[in-house]
Amino acid sequence: MKKFKKIYIEITNHCNLSCSFCHHGNRPKTFMSPTVFADVVGQIRDQTDYLALHVLGEPLLHPELGELLAICQHQGMRVNLTTNGTLLTRLQPVLLSSPCLRQINISLHSVVDQQISAGINLQNYLTGIFLFMREAIATTQLFISLRLWNMTKEKDGTNSRRNEYILTQLEDFFALPFRIADELTPGHGITLAPRVFLSQNQRFTWPHAPGADLGDRGFCRGLRDHVAILVDGTVVPCCLDAEGDINLGNILSQPLGEILTAPRATIMRQGFSKRLVVEQLCRRCSYRQSF
Repeated sequence: MKKFKKIYIEITNHCNLSCSFCHHGNRPKTFMSPTVFADVVGQIRDQTDYLALHVLGEPLLHPELGELLAICQHQGMRVNLTTNGTLLTRLQPVLLSSPCLRQINISLHSVVDQQISAGINLQNYLTGIFLFMREAIATTQLFISLRLWNMTKEKDGTNSRRNEYILTQLEDFFALPFRIADELTPGHGITLAPRVFLSQNQRFTWPHAPGADLGDRGFCRGLRDHVAILVDGTVVPCCLDAEGDINLGNILSQPLGEILTAPRATIMRQGFSKRLVVEQLCRRCSYRQSF
């Protein structure tokens, strides 16, 4: 039986956007080579059936993405990608011809955040997304998850206006018989078409940011149903540890099994089993409050 529902592999921490909601760290920007990637996948193939090729960064920037996906196919892995969607049209032939690719998550909120500061034309961006989805729906069994994770706690009507244009365009593209805003609630997705879903949620704060200590009581699924590997091979307990603050070891110099049974990982896992939070980064993480 496989240990993890999925394992995150950060194939690059480069990104072509600079969104306000994303963590901007100090780690050197780099790409994981196909040779290193193949070694990592070979080591973890008995631990999971599913890979998520991101932590930070835009995975579609990787110049050898097709080769990485071919490695996943050869190793029998299924792949989820999370992207800001700006490069989907350019990478469409690679993505739609990769049988290992299971799901693409498109963070539409990235461009809502960037359209002014980065000069992105929202209509042109959506046109590219729609062209990609039309071909994917017609020719593959790919799941597409559209995300608008940019809600805030404001009560002045800003939230209802923030994504109004995108929601209207989605209604027109899918010829929906209902208004999305009437059906969409935070934390719950809706189906727009077979294998195409939309979710809306509040922005979350990366735990590296200065924040209040939320206490030592709580639970997290990190080290339980997932683990993450940064682009330099550093193993961290979850996909929100984008700086490697909880450095459990490096898979390029130590087997993953040894890393996960070492004292630091064991203490974390045992703590969560007792709803006890032992790491300082986890104590500042508000995302764990959703469990």
